[in-house]
Amino acid sequence: MTTAETKDANGNFSTGFKSFHWAAGVLVLLMLYSGFTLSRETATWHFGTGIVVLVLMVGWLAIRGRQSRPPLPADMPRWQTITARATHHSLYLLVTLQPIFGLMMVTTSDREPVAFGFIPLKIAENGVINEIGHVGHMINAYLLTALVLLHIAGALEHHFIRRDNVLRRMLPFGKA
Repeated sequence: MTTAETKDANGNFSTGFKSFHWAAGVLVLLMLYSGFTLSRETATWHFGTGIVVLVLMVGWLAIRGRQSRPPLPADMPRWQTITARATHHSLYLLVTLQPIFGLMMVTTSDREPVAFGFIPLKIAENGVINEIGHVGHMINAYLLTALVLLHIAGALEHHFIRRDNVLRRMLPFGKA
């Protein structure tokens, strides 16, 4: 197995794939929480972490587009398979769009935003782009929250109701 593969010979997700999934998951949850509770003190970290998420997602999408995933259980109803795929693709899209909308806001702000307390983000004040970014960022945050909850509910449904290996094969030390 090469380091770029998403699965091993037994159909388990690779360590790298699992690491990215959990790192992205934690970052997305932290970003959603910090975004909904944003203050002047936390904004600089929120902005900086958003940039990190964008860089990770661009790299992830470049790698993910060339690889297959372990298959879903063969006995899954077709509607669940379609929902699972649509949810994953939508998560990729929305997690990538969220920091783009955020950058549209902060780089065109009438303030002087900084990332991590020292990286200046303002490019040029532009009220129209700022408003588009603001509305997009807000709507996307709610959609992203709903999809994250759906994703978690699906994983728990696989584990506790279907009792299959879908969640286990994604856990850090889990095996299918």
